[in-house]
Amino acid sequence: MPKYIADAMLGTLTRWLRILGYDVIYSRDYSDGQIIKIALKTNRMIITRDRGLYYKAKKLNLESYLIESTDIVKILSDLYSKKIIELELDPAKSRCPQCNEKLIKITDKNLIRNKVPPGALKTYNTFYLCKKCGQIYWEGGHWKNIRRIINEAKIYSTNSSESSEGE
Repeated sequence: MPKYIADAMLGTLTRWLRILGYDVIYSRDYSDGQIIKIALKTNRMIITRDRGLYYKAKKLNLESYLIESTDIVKILSDLYSKKIIELELDPAKSRCPQCNEKLIKITDKNLIRNKVPPGALKTYNTFYLCKKCGQIYWEGGHWKNIRRIINEAKIYSTNSSESSEGE
């Protein structure tokens, strides 16, 4: 699976890519030079909204992609249609949206009993734990919205490619 590094302007996209299972390094504090060094050292594609960084990366023959939209559906759709990402949502493959660590599936509620709200414990049987930061996730109501956005991105991508073929 490809690995990425995102610039400071792409925190929201970073979380989405991690939910989709992609390894994405991100910090608001990285300079352009640091991003380039990390990309070189760890063989990561740079995803950026910064034209200057994009052109610097291209000059160094680094894989990079310039994000021009601010709409998450369009961004995900563009990355998908350019074959940079897949839009397959599998919570078991998701990474922690906060720290990028792989999540561990938990089905024994006793392991997390005091760490999640009682309503979630009662309603859900599968949870995902980040060993690094301790966050616990489950497929609550917000997953309906996550799935909707992923589906919209797929539809947008299909419609965009069909309309560009007819030009």
